[in-house]
Amino acid sequence: MASHKTVTTHRASKKTITATRTAVTLATATVGSIALVPGLAHADPTANLNDVQNKVKDLHEQAEQASEAYDKAAGDLATLQHKVDQIQARITAEQTQLGNAQSALGSLAAAQYRSGGVDNSLQLMLAASPDSYLQQATAMNEVADKSAGSMKSAQEIKRQLDQDKSEASTDLAQLQKTRDLMAHNMADVNAREKQAQDLLNTLSKAQRTQYDNQQKQQTQQNTSTKQVAPTGLPPAPNARAQIAVNFAKAQIGKPYVYGAAGPRSFDCSGLTMAAWAAAGVSMSHGSSDQAYEFPAVSEKDIQPGDLIIYYGSMHHVGIYVGAGQVIHAPYSGTVVQYAPLHSMPVVRIVRP
Repeated sequence: MASHKTVTTHRASKKTITATRTAVTLATATVGSIALVPGLAHADPTANLNDVQNKVKDLHEQAEQASEAYDKAAGDLATLQHKVDQIQARITAEQTQLGNAQSALGSLAAAQYRSGGVDNSLQLMLAASPDSYLQQATAMNEVADKSAGSMKSAQEIKRQLDQDKSEASTDLAQLQKTRDLMAHNMADVNAREKQAQDLLNTLSKAQRTQYDNQQKQQTQQNTSTKQVAPTGLPPAPNARAQIAVNFAKAQIGKPYVYGAAGPRSFDCSGLTMAAWAAAGVSMSHGSSDQAYEFPAVSEKDIQPGDLIIYYGSMHHVGIYVGAGQVIHAPYSGTVVQYAPLHSMPVVRIVRP
């Protein structure tokens, strides 16, 4: 459900996000926030194969949910970093402007001294806070217009500089929180995958062979264009949607990988992001973000190219291709494939 490539969107307000995010390398990690499967440490070696298969599937889906949270945090991180960079550039410019303004005030002070001494209000401006100066200058008319203008400029620059420094400090703190959240989410992904592997290790040799054969057959079925391509798929309503649909169709059979957005592998939101990027439309790498970046449509008005958001947590997304079918990247161990529209609970449909 993620990717990274900069694309130009037809919606100027939509944030652009890189679409080549490095696919996440899974490693054994500490347990995250999602509740672990109870009793794993004492799993029955004779556990029913179907029960283990269902638990492993659930764990993969939990890992996918954590992966989508990771993708969202990564998108937030990129946005925050861009904002901080802009603020820091402003701060640098404002510091230069303030230095120039203070230099001009120094020159004015020297000129006044030569003509009879430094004005009291000007001394106040140069030596301490200028906050009260303009009120004094207006009320008492103690300084010439040029002096008042110079000091007003310095005061405004200083006020903006202080405001930008405060904003930068806040955003830098948020950057660190976002990095911590990303690490936490990835720990969740790794923990779920480790649990799934531990469950599989409880199977007998015969059960594991049966499980592996079933997975192999399922993968072969999903990667066979003769078996997976539904018939009677209608054309998309416009050229852009058709490009996105065609892109998704061309990815059938490619493996699901956490955080990937092509070209060799995808997660769910990485697939939809890459599909619409091919049509020139930018979106975030995260299903919950994609759910609100575009107008919602009702199911009776659904058309090819629409994004289908699944589950109450909105942690999964697919692209509708018509005839009651979607293309999606399910979870680890699976491949990009067709699925019935209602094979999962639909919570929102949006149109890029």
